[in-house]
Amino acid sequence: MRLSLARHVHFFVSALRRLAAILAASLALGATASAWADTVWLFNGDRLTGTIQSIDSGVLVMRTDYGGDIRVQTSHIRTLESISELVVLESGPGRQYRARLLPSNDGATAAARTDEAEPAPPETVTLDALERVSRPHDRLLDTAIKGRVDLSANHTSASSTTQSISAALSLEGRHSQWRHQLDAQYAHSKDDDNTSTSNYAGDYVLDRFLGEQAFWQGRASHKRDFVEELDRQTAYGTGPGYQFWDDELGAFSLSGLVGRVHYGYSDGHSEAFYAASLRWNYNRYLRGRQFELYSKGEVSRPLDDSADYAFSGEAGVRYNVTDWMSLYIKYQRDFIGGTRQDLNETRYGTGVGVLW
Repeated sequence: MRLSLARHVHFFVSALRRLAAILAASLALGATASAWADTVWLFNGDRLTGTIQSIDSGVLVMRTDYGGDIRVQTSHIRTLESISELVVLESGPGRQYRARLLPSNDGATAAARTDEAEPAPPETVTLDALERVSRPHDRLLDTAIKGRVDLSANHTSASSTTQSISAALSLEGRHSQWRHQLDAQYAHSKDDDNTSTSNYAGDYVLDRFLGEQAFWQGRASHKRDFVEELDRQTAYGTGPGYQFWDDELGAFSLSGLVGRVHYGYSDGHSEAFYAASLRWNYNRYLRGRQFELYSKGEVSRPLDDSADYAFSGEAGVRYNVTDWMSLYIKYQRDFIGGTRQDLNETRYGTGVGVLW
């Protein structure tokens, strides 16, 4: 009986030791994982771990494996910590610098600057003084692919039947000093048996960065229209560009190109000429990346008297429902004046976008 009892005690003690070892390993693993993640402490006692993407307009966005992008009002944050450097812009004097953010007093963080030759003691910064925080992008080292598809469909039955469908694809790939951008669009609209819109377009842009912001751009585009008399547009060109900024909160670039433009007409006539153009690409996230304002397009003018000028552009607003789906509304305008047959198109659209 005593021997049996001793065996049971030994088994129970061994089981407790194994359980303690498993718990210790789990805690050590959890501590290691937390040590390699950004951390946000809230006033209610909760703690969030992940990757801080941005702080803007009083909203922090943290990317997590367990909940996607999480948005937190900075007024609910007690303090925070980042394991890597961030780009910090303070309100008031407008100081911008790179720093690691360390835990500090309630409603504040300690900025340990990483862009100074001689390390300085961390400086306490209140969270409401952080006008903008974003992750730095090293365009010369980044390798990434991202894309978006926008879809819109409409069917209306009244005195007449109206059907419309549109789709837009945007892809961007980066590797070392190279950036590839591909855009494709399709639009079709029909009123009863009359087709009012039917066209597709494609645009490919290749950028070669010469430094952090300056780049050289090459571009080729083609548009086919089955309704307008000006039914073919083809252009290609090259020239310098400048990336003013590109981070988690948005991007803005300008480029000036010189190239060749070809116009084709439904009666078989065609013309070609050299032209200079200015292209832009802008987007800005607001309210913790919940909303996005964007605009992109091109204005060009022939180097001779073949035409007056041409404009093609769009602007819109997106509401990001999740980190991969959005609702959008946009305005598009295409204008060509001074040619054999002018073009003046205005389109409005709303639909759903999918991002990856």
